[in-house]
Amino acid sequence: MKKILSKFCLTCIISIILSASVLAQEQSNRAYGTVLISGTEEPLIGATVKIKNRNIVVITDQEGKFNFPINREEEITLEISFIGFVKREINTKLPQENELIIYLEEDNLNLGEVQVFATGYQEIPKERATGSFVGLDQELISRRVSTNLIDRLEDVTSGLIFNRNSGAASSNDRISIRGRGTIFSETSPLIILDNFPYDGPLENINPNDIESITVLRDAAAASIWGARAGNGVIVITTKSGQEGKTNITFTSNTNIIEAPNLFYRPQMNIGDFVEMERTLFQRNFYNAQENSIAQNALSPVVETLIAHRNGLISEQEANQMLNAFSNQDVRNDLSRFYQRSAVQQQTALNITGGTARRTYAFSLGYDNNLSSEIGNKNDRVTISQRTNWKLLNDKLDFNLGLNYIRRSITTGTNMPTVSTIAPYVFPYSQLRDQNGNVLPVIQNFSQRFINSVANQGLLDWQYFLLDEIGQFGENNIQNEIRITTGLKYNIRPWLSIESSYQYWTNSTQNDHIQSTALFQTRDLINRFSQVDANGDLLRNIPEGSIYDLSIQNAFSHTFRNQLRLNKSFGNKLDLNGLIGNEIKDFQSLGNSIRYYGYNDDLGISQSINFLGRFPQFQNPGSLGTIPNPSGHNGAIDRFISYYANVGLTYNDKYTWTFSARQDASNLFGVDVNLRAVPLWSSGLAWNISEENFFNWDFFSFLKLRATFGSNGNINRSLSAFTTSGILGAGSNQLTRIPFSTIRNPPNANLRWEVNNVLNFGIDFDLKNDVLSGSIETYFKNGNDLIGDSFFPAATGVTSFRGNFANTSTNGVDLMLTSNNLKRGIVWKTTYLLSWVKEKVTGYENEATIISYLNNAAGNGPATPREGFPLFSLYSIPDAGLDPNTGEPRGFINGEPSTNYTGIISNLSFDNVNYHGPARPTAFGSIRNDFYWQNFNLSFNVTYRTGYFYRDFSVNYDELLRGRITHADFNQRWQEPGDELTTNVPALPTTLNPTRDVFYRLSESLVRKGDHVRLQDIRLGYTFNKTRIKSLPFESAEIYTYVNNVGILWKAEKNDPLDPDFRVNQPLRSIAAGLRINF
Repeated sequence: MKKILSKFCLTCIISIILSASVLAQEQSNRAYGTVLISGTEEPLIGATVKIKNRNIVVITDQEGKFNFPINREEEITLEISFIGFVKREINTKLPQENELIIYLEEDNLNLGEVQVFATGYQEIPKERATGSFVGLDQELISRRVSTNLIDRLEDVTSGLIFNRNSGAASSNDRISIRGRGTIFSETSPLIILDNFPYDGPLENINPNDIESITVLRDAAAASIWGARAGNGVIVITTKSGQEGKTNITFTSNTNIIEAPNLFYRPQMNIGDFVEMERTLFQRNFYNAQENSIAQNALSPVVETLIAHRNGLISEQEANQMLNAFSNQDVRNDLSRFYQRSAVQQQTALNITGGTARRTYAFSLGYDNNLSSEIGNKNDRVTISQRTNWKLLNDKLDFNLGLNYIRRSITTGTNMPTVSTIAPYVFPYSQLRDQNGNVLPVIQNFSQRFINSVANQGLLDWQYFLLDEIGQFGENNIQNEIRITTGLKYNIRPWLSIESSYQYWTNSTQNDHIQSTALFQTRDLINRFSQVDANGDLLRNIPEGSIYDLSIQNAFSHTFRNQLRLNKSFGNKLDLNGLIGNEIKDFQSLGNSIRYYGYNDDLGISQSINFLGRFPQFQNPGSLGTIPNPSGHNGAIDRFISYYANVGLTYNDKYTWTFSARQDASNLFGVDVNLRAVPLWSSGLAWNISEENFFNWDFFSFLKLRATFGSNGNINRSLSAFTTSGILGAGSNQLTRIPFSTIRNPPNANLRWEVNNVLNFGIDFDLKNDVLSGSIETYFKNGNDLIGDSFFPAATGVTSFRGNFANTSTNGVDLMLTSNNLKRGIVWKTTYLLSWVKEKVTGYENEATIISYLNNAAGNGPATPREGFPLFSLYSIPDAGLDPNTGEPRGFINGEPSTNYTGIISNLSFDNVNYHGPARPTAFGSIRNDFYWQNFNLSFNVTYRTGYFYRDFSVNYDELLRGRITHADFNQRWQEPGDELTTNVPALPTTLNPTRDVFYRLSESLVRKGDHVRLQDIRLGYTFNKTRIKSLPFESAEIYTYVNNVGILWKAEKNDPLDPDFRVNQPLRSIAAGLRINF
């Protein structure tokens, strides 16, 4: 595929260059002129002049002049635009007889962003919008370099925040729009792609195919999507064709991401850890493990101390070995042999054009990404085309869209985690000796046991970690097809009937062939081997690879029919509306199976006794069953919806909108009134600046908006009916046959979640476009949210999920654009500020105090408490360290105490600290954009405030069990007086896990998360034929982009970790790219 794509792109480029070279030999005509500011006659510097329907663009110079070299005689249309001015179109015939003099007037409505908002059902002009919309045009979407579309929304969209502490990138809780509208149901915004809900993974969408993005934030904007819009809606529109000359755009960029820093999280000194193991050995701490019949693995330090104790090595040899361990940090080897800088390469070709009867758009994209772990990579191929036809004298419109995506993920390396708990690696392990020989690392069992069974016919039980790089053998391939088609018949110029359909299907196959080159395969085969009475070795798992195969198929059909009206009554009244219905059927089916003794060359495997219980080779007294992860799953979701939307504008001053929708689902089935949910919204807008009495000279535009309505949400894991889950044979350790469990007891009253939203907004523009923007405030109440309620134990259901919870959210969104300079250097600043306050207002099932204390990461699952934010941070009051012993102290009955069991058992909401939200309550960005001649420079400063986090620190319970701990060990209390400079407790003499729990949950580790960071910098330069007439293309931009530049300020200056990235450091990246327009 790579070779085909490369040849295709090369052929296209060569053909275009050759064509341009021929044209360059023809006589050149010119389109030239001067752009002036109406009323002042001053030249407008930096205005954009474009030949309509072509990618030929120039920028006016210091005198407002422009010049196009055109290679033939023809009539063209010029589009002239500049921020804050009314766009003009001028027709001219080449060759020109005289210079064009063009005047631009100031634009009172241009707020510097998208002026038409797409909802997925219709397009709404900004001046008639009552709801809360945020629009991103192609320029802003392309500003950031990434292969993931959704990443390009971060820090440029008001009201939208990425929950960086919510876990993996694929987490459903990754994005929040104006807070969280649910507790246990779907948390992700609804994604609309080309007017239909998108069921695939967002990673499949190619950012280079996108024309615009609209974020729907309130009920009036999003209620048209009804019961799926409770978390907000993101509407994505791909590029479409346009009438005129064929336009070709070629884009290529390379993004280099620094290798992960394994030293990011502070860790205690290796030498101190070696000494701690020596101390524990002297206390006979490892005796039980040494003598265990389970043959437990012991660390190299402990094995060295045992060898010295048994007289196998001298004290001098033991000390030399221990000193070597003290100076060896496995993170150095892992960084050197396992990791690299990740590289993301992206190439895209877009072709658009058309005639009055047919327009077309075609795109081809290829991404090739090398992961930071050596041996891991992924790539993506995207092909799409959209064609629109006008038939029957323009009465009938027909469109067809075809989209194909192939995504491949190869996991060749499964990098180990640094720890002392198998199956990980000890912190001082050495992976390769001085001569370059790969060394084994201890894993699962002691080295003495492995040596003792080496001659019994087993597979090699040594773990050669470096030999497994690239051997993991997992491949995931996704194939996705999306077909859209639609008909629109214009009954009257103002009335049309439309029918549209989408078919979507995704097939994912995951192959994981675990050969005997992997330790985990050899280990499993050895465990289930046994020696018979004759001394022969029997393998209950045959020698060969283990093959895990899973296949997941999904498809959906969506049908939509609607009637659209758009009519003007005289010059005063404009009416637009639509009414329609939508039907959707989504189904998925998945199967997984494991094969043992698999021969990849022949494609055959051997049968296995999954029912038997076999003695384990390392401990014959222990019986085990052979793992069988086979199983299957499936789901059916069906929706039917009816909707209507109407907008009425009078005299361009007053606008009223109303929308209503009713959704029904197969998940709700007992009562028709519960199965279907009516949702609605209404909005008003008043363009005050159009009133005759409006005479505020410093305002050129002022508009007030107010909306109220309701959105919904659904929890697909629940149903009104009793549902069961079929578990595979491997889930039952006794019978080894499949069985079912009750997942949901019957709930005849199960219903949709509903969010009622009240929104107020002001849009404004100051005179001369000095400052423009919008200010909005909103109030959102979540009703009938899914929550937990206690159930009588006699029913067999201890906790029951239903519509038991309520929440409230209110906030403010501010978006401002200031035009600081317009002459010579153009300088624009965009300010984004969002403030959100969330609270649980109703919840029946109160958890234990410890559950609330542990809910400190700001991630799910949530632990709701009525009257407080969904994600809150609590702590145990701390009385400081005991000045004589260094013990951490809490309070019992108001007095300092070290009775940790008593402290924890007596905790209540009356004696714990509530610090505040565990997620940011205020966030935003300040983006500066500069334009000078053909250069453009942009940098974005972001901030997050109003939240708390719990810091990491030493865990003595783990340390005394032989596991390395945090670097705070070096700051521990060691003698009286240390309590004045540290809050890290002294090293205890005995195990006391409750002591560590108290310290971990104490207020001494609570930190403020407020911070400011320089998120990114972008620099670009544009070439065009105005300056370089010999160019074989119309224009080209080269650019470089740096992301995750660094923290500028944070509240906790002494914390070495990033407030938002507590586990893994945010990786800095630098990209370079090229965009050519032919």
